[in-house]
Amino acid sequence: MIASVAAIAATLFLVLAAPSLLIRLQADHITATGQNARVALEDGTVIELGGDSAIKTEMTTGGRHVTLLSGEAFFDVAHNPARPFTVEAGGVKVLVVGTAFDVRLAGEETTVELERGVVQVSVGESRKTPDFRLLPGEMAVVNRSDGAVTRNTIEPDQVAAWRSGRIFVKDASIGAVAEQLQRYHSAWIAVPDRKLAGLKVTGLYDLHDPDSALKALVEPYGGRVRTFLTYGRLLTHY
Repeated sequence: MIASVAAIAATLFLVLAAPSLLIRLQADHITATGQNARVALEDGTVIELGGDSAIKTEMTTGGRHVTLLSGEAFFDVAHNPARPFTVEAGGVKVLVVGTAFDVRLAGEETTVELERGVVQVSVGESRKTPDFRLLPGEMAVVNRSDGAVTRNTIEPDQVAAWRSGRIFVKDASIGAVAEQLQRYHSAWIAVPDRKLAGLKVTGLYDLHDPDSALKALVEPYGGRVRTFLTYGRLLTHY
């Protein structure tokens, strides 16, 4: 019996740890839960990584390429038309010359928010969604499972608000926001109710107090945050 429990525990550990281990092996820069970091590239570009995030960089004489492996990053790109700058996140590509923008991976969604400049977003060759451009104060959420794009507006000073200890979301699902908060919370967060996870919210949430942020996230819909085993948070509809 004890051996069986140990085997199950070991299997669960491998299932949960394998993706994280693979990301660590690929990443050039990585942050821990709740940790932000600033990365300066050789061309003068500055990247700010959010909590529990990872990137891989490739710099050549003809171009600059960054892959967002997990989490979120804000890019302040040095202007250089001779070396286009590309960010790839879950198959979604953002092409720029010199600009400032944020890219986030959460669940099946890739979100791009533009602070200044112009970016071109490509959903992928396998999708019928045409490439499109974003202007300052615009954002787009790409559903990577079907290629659907939802475009919206955002105040430029709210782009990458996590850099000042907050996250701003607009028409985002509770599940996606919970995943963002997970990167700043030591506890494991789960939303087992798919209906609750799919409800949309707009708001500003405090990363310095993620438990209060979780309550603010679900209470308007009658939801509750249940604590279990100290290091677990369940968001429920009752």
